[in-house]
Amino acid sequence: MDRPPLIVSDGLTKAYGPTFALRDLSMDVRQGEVYGLLGPNGSGKTTTIRLWLGLMRPTRGRATIFGHDCWRGGLQVRRLVSYLPGELRMPGSLSGLGVLKFLSGLRDGEGLDRAAAIAERVMKLDLRRKVRKYSTGMKQKLALAQAFADPVDVLILDEPTSALDPSARLDVMNLIREAKAQGQTVVFSGHVLSEIEAVCDRVAILRRGRLVHVEDMHARRRLRMLLVRFAGGAAPPFPEELGLSVRKTEGPALLLEHRGELAPLLRWLATAPVEDLAIGTEDLHSLYNQFHGAEAVDEDEEPAR
Repeated sequence: MDRPPLIVSDGLTKAYGPTFALRDLSMDVRQGEVYGLLGPNGSGKTTTIRLWLGLMRPTRGRATIFGHDCWRGGLQVRRLVSYLPGELRMPGSLSGLGVLKFLSGLRDGEGLDRAAAIAERVMKLDLRRKVRKYSTGMKQKLALAQAFADPVDVLILDEPTSALDPSARLDVMNLIREAKAQGQTVVFSGHVLSEIEAVCDRVAILRRGRLVHVEDMHARRRLRMLLVRFAGGAAPPFPEELGLSVRKTEGPALLLEHRGELAPLLRWLATAPVEDLAIGTEDLHSLYNQFHGAEAVDEDEEPAR
């Protein structure tokens, strides 16, 4: 059974004069899932997040979190959400521990012990040092420690691994998995497709302010790609129950998609006139390139001639 929607956007739009930063976004994020926002800079990811947090007023449409209108009830929404912005500003005169105490104090001190534990044991930070002596990556780690420690149901992380080294990126992925296991909902945007592919339940792809695709990652992980060459160059009819479809023709071979069970597929292949066969998977990069590759075209654009 599908989990209930927690974040709902209905026709959400943000325009600056004739320029649209976000246009007619209608989507939902379900309770307890990890949801990825994908797209290059300028695609509308950060605008979407700021509208959800009530930090900007929509031009039209609306968004709700736990039923609270994100603009009219922005204060209540922000009590329910822990937000990591893409651009961080911290008081350099405070120590790392001082920053955590300040941020935890906004929620009556809840989460301070956990934030300090994540910062020291997971992120390997010296909380006695002044923040002005922290590198950009260290500041990112400190903010992440607080975000994951906040006693909230929703985490919204805007490019949480952008300044981190590879080992710290793995730590963040593990923290996201822990948050999901605890029943929290996590939304995060990013550019590292392998990270989003590894932890997300669903992924939304944005292009120039529009939602162009939502992918169920559980279904995608079951996707198989078959490159098959049949005897005589002609494919036999595909049994409907196999769930096979033709992606494209590559010379005498066919590139097929398969989303069904493996055993029936193998039984059919054993009886089909197959001359050559390769079976593999398709990563998220291939899907992303359908919407952001060289041949991708906007709905309101004419294809190049």
